[in-house]
Amino acid sequence: MSMWEIEALVEESINFVDKTEGTNEHKVQLIGNLYAIQNQYDCKFTNFRVMPILLKTGYTRAIDYTEHPDYEGNEAWFEKQLKKKDDIVFINRDIKKRWSEKNDVVAYLENETRKIYIDYGSPLRKDEGALELMSEYDLGLHLIREAHKLRDKALVYDWTAYLIKLGSNWFKETMTADELISRYFSEIKTIWYAYDYTDYKPINESLTIYPVGAEDSDRYTEYAIEVGGEEGEFIQWFLDKERV
Repeated sequence: MSMWEIEALVEESINFVDKTEGTNEHKVQLIGNLYAIQNQYDCKFTNFRVMPILLKTGYTRAIDYTEHPDYEGNEAWFEKQLKKKDDIVFINRDIKKRWSEKNDVVAYLENETRKIYIDYGSPLRKDEGALELMSEYDLGLHLIREAHKLRDKALVYDWTAYLIKLGSNWFKETMTADELISRYFSEIKTIWYAYDYTDYKPINESLTIYPVGAEDSDRYTEYAIEVGGEEGEFIQWFLDKERV
């Protein structure tokens, strides 16, 4: 079963990015980083949920299937793909070989429209800049700041919850809790407590920040505090509104 909560977070975030100010070039970078996070999890292919935004910003380009650079001489192969029952057919670097790490997906064909979609970063889109990967915390803080400007408390909540509960194991692999608080969470906490979430329904329990003793808690809060260490200290710090 796919992690639909990550799919929902990324979809929500791309819809939000579309509302923000800034150039399409900047939005393409944000969208690319959002999909980079989604690709870390067991998620479905969800691009068509926000395809109008992807096309508008230039993150995705659509061409007729006959415009694919390998179409000439391979007409029968492309016609065969159009006859498949699949709604979407993924196209690898070498169109006739199976997927591998060296022969990955570079485009996808939608049979209904007979169009090929090519995302930013594909080798089929030459002479373009590369995706500048952001850390999850840099991306999350940026989105939380922008959401605060637009008073979008849902996105503030969802990204704060993601960074705390599903971020990249930061107590073990990246920086200390004090460093994260100084660089990211001090500001995030200030923004977080600017809103009342009493009437907010989170995406999923995995993206819910439960106070200590909540009846429907997933027990993460209690477990982290009981285990202690940096993680427990951090959770207690974040849940205490008065601590700075």
